[in-house]
Amino acid sequence: FFFEQTMRAVARNLRSSSRRAYSVNQVYQPGSRVIPCPKVDPSKAHPDLPEIQSELIAKHSNKSWTREEMDKVVQDNMLFTWAWPKTVPHISHGEGVYMVTTDGKKIMDFNSQAMCSHHGHTMDPRIIQRVVKQMEEIAYVYPGVGVTPIRVQLTALLRDMFPGDLNTFTFPSSGAEAVEAALRAARIYTGRHKVFSSYRSYHGGTLGAMAVTGDQRRWTSEPGDPSVVKMMPPQPYSLSWGETEEEITSKCLTLLKEQLMYEGPTRVAAIIVESVVGTNGVVKPPAGYLEGVRALCDEYGIVMICDEVMAGFGRTGKLFGFMHSPGVVPDMVTFAKGVNGAYLPLGGLALRDPIADFFRKNPNTGYGSTYNAHPAVLASAHEALLLLMEKDLVGNAKRLEPVMIECMEAIAAKHPSVKQCRAMGLFGIFDIQKNRKGDFIADVIDPLPPAMAAFKKALYDDGLFTLARGHVFYTNPPLVITEEELRWGFSIIDKNLTILDEAMED
Repeated sequence: FFFEQTMRAVARNLRSSSRRAYSVNQVYQPGSRVIPCPKVDPSKAHPDLPEIQSELIAKHSNKSWTREEMDKVVQDNMLFTWAWPKTVPHISHGEGVYMVTTDGKKIMDFNSQAMCSHHGHTMDPRIIQRVVKQMEEIAYVYPGVGVTPIRVQLTALLRDMFPGDLNTFTFPSSGAEAVEAALRAARIYTGRHKVFSSYRSYHGGTLGAMAVTGDQRRWTSEPGDPSVVKMMPPQPYSLSWGETEEEITSKCLTLLKEQLMYEGPTRVAAIIVESVVGTNGVVKPPAGYLEGVRALCDEYGIVMICDEVMAGFGRTGKLFGFMHSPGVVPDMVTFAKGVNGAYLPLGGLALRDPIADFFRKNPNTGYGSTYNAHPAVLASAHEALLLLMEKDLVGNAKRLEPVMIECMEAIAAKHPSVKQCRAMGLFGIFDIQKNRKGDFIADVIDPLPPAMAAFKKALYDDGLFTLARGHVFYTNPPLVITEEELRWGFSIIDKNLTILDEAMED
């Protein structure tokens, strides 16, 4: 009787809440955040294109734009990601590691945009010619209809570049899509549903990738996938697992194994990790950590996914971040960004032979998209990878790592606002403190503090761009940078860090 009465009450509440939600969405009520859009004039709601296309062609063909007209479109008609800036620079073209604004200002790109412009901002003519040639031959083929020669060529090149038996590839349009494809494939392959991921991580902006993301950017996507389980990273912000890498690795892996026991290891499809943590700290895993994750995956039949979207293709001084952990070969690798220097949107997923063989016999990976394996985009990647090797960009990142560390450590020793700094290859970061006790200037979830915003603006005014968030700012220049250019970039950082020194509490 009690159960029956309870369920009737729940049903009444659901009906009531449904009516309330409907009324709120139709009529604004004081205190509600849901404000309806005004009705559109029916005469303007559905313009008939043939009636207005002559006017639009005349208006938009060969139009010369004033800066005021451009700014108005920016403010009135553009939706930005993550934030809505009050002002944005207008970039006209690129020159090597520099961007050039429409008013002629040269700005060194010290973050490779979103850690992706490995080749800088001067596109090699070979890439242009290869893309144009592909578009002249055939610009688009739906990936389920046919296979283009360039898809074969890029697949074969990556097969020969990747280690172990990571021999099979699919090509979505972004790193986030690659993560989505990996998660679905892992669940189908194992017949399990749970996925482990780290709190100190970012894996992309789509719903599944956000679910496995650990930082605060996932909040607006919640409630997300209930089968995702968060694990503590080897390097949390507020505690240490031990004094040595061996101790840190041992304790962190012990906790991970205990979590697996709680969740049921035979219910876990995959563990996804950034081989080197990216925007959440540029953190190399302690010695033995990835090897230990690999061992746990082997013990319980769990798919190990390494997210190489940011670290891959030379950023860390090796082809992939996981290659800093000897002997580790993941079961799947997601990649994007550096595969073609972000000249065109491209992601990728690599699978080991046993997983690929499974899907050849059971041909449904649970993933597909219109632009998968887009021929023109693949052409840019094939030529960019050849140039990556011919110009030895991975080697350049490795050679400049000591210069990065030298410059960063000299700056840290000079400026009291610098708590610590780290670098691998051309992958670097500074942590900023607000006092000599070592308290961060902001928590990682906080908006950019005023002093950090002023510092970032001062860098830009002096001709240097980088990203900053919370208590950190990044040093991730294009892999084509020279030692002279690198040292100049750090001189600008050195000059302007006095802003953060003066903002300290003590």
